[in-house]
Amino acid sequence: MLDRLLLFIVAGFLGTLMMKMHIPIPYMLGGMITAILYKTFARERAVSWPRLWRDFGLMVAGYGIGVNFNTQAWNNFLEELLGVTEATAIALGVSIVIAIVTSKITREDLQSCIVGMLPGGMTLSLLMAEEDKRVNPNVVMVMQVIRLFGVIISVPFLTVWLLDAKVIHSPLALVEHAGYHWSVFLPLTFLGGFVAKKLHLPTPTLLGAILATTIFNIFVGSVQPVPGLLMAPAQVSIGLYMGMIMDAKRIAQTKDILPFALGGTALLVVISIGVAYVLSDRYGFSLVTAFLAMAPGGIAEMALAGLSMGEDVATILAYQLVRLLAINMLVPPLLEIFFRKKQAIR
Repeated sequence: MLDRLLLFIVAGFLGTLMMKMHIPIPYMLGGMITAILYKTFARERAVSWPRLWRDFGLMVAGYGIGVNFNTQAWNNFLEELLGVTEATAIALGVSIVIAIVTSKITREDLQSCIVGMLPGGMTLSLLMAEEDKRVNPNVVMVMQVIRLFGVIISVPFLTVWLLDAKVIHSPLALVEHAGYHWSVFLPLTFLGGFVAKKLHLPTPTLLGAILATTIFNIFVGSVQPVPGLLMAPAQVSIGLYMGMIMDAKRIAQTKDILPFALGGTALLVVISIGVAYVLSDRYGFSLVTAFLAMAPGGIAEMALAGLSMGEDVATILAYQLVRLLAINMLVPPLLEIFFRKKQAIR
């Protein structure tokens, strides 16, 4: 318990330092970096970060994201439905091409490479690797972790240094807002998470909190965001959990995949910037918003980055959410049909 407390304190200190440097999602990055450094240099003292603590962080983050989605944002989403669909198709298409090239050159199983490169569906990918004996779980884990870490670390820096974004909202800022008191986040997120699990939605703790808060915000009334003194520790907890996922042994076992996972992630980010220019020009939102909406990372990470930079979080959420749902609802049955036919032909 003491080791976990020390990790939390160090991560919080590093996050505060990164916040002073105006780096987006500083506390989440602080948690990730702290965990990775700990696992690298303190191997003899194994410490895990409890999933329950991560889930509480996701509840807070999900509420903080859902607060930004209102009736106007919903109307904008309907008007941009074609762009959302195109962006989702491009992200999936590029990921599949990268997987095919990786499989051809490394002679690794194609299905494992496709599951490993899915943009934004890490939880689903790992579940598929566990349940399908045709999939190599080491390949999936390594490719997904590298994609996620690469995007989470690179995208915030690119938005600041390449797209000239500015971090304008400190996670610790205390701002007065009208609406229902932020304490409603507890019943909202618990209820949302419970329903999401019953519906078998991906990452139910996060999505349940986002959807429950969004529905309340639209149909009942606006709600206050959680105070920064709660949001910052939530981000630290998420970051520490994610950092602990990094498994050096699995990476060593799949070293031939590493260049393709890194190169594929870089290519996805570059293409995301290109598509972001098109979306920004077509719909009129900022280039930073478009880039965060397209980036092949997670909903929480990209939306929180947008929140810290004062971007259109509702648009980022819409694009990221549609892609996540498409990956979780369409990809598994399509892969099953394709590879079942391929085996039948053999």
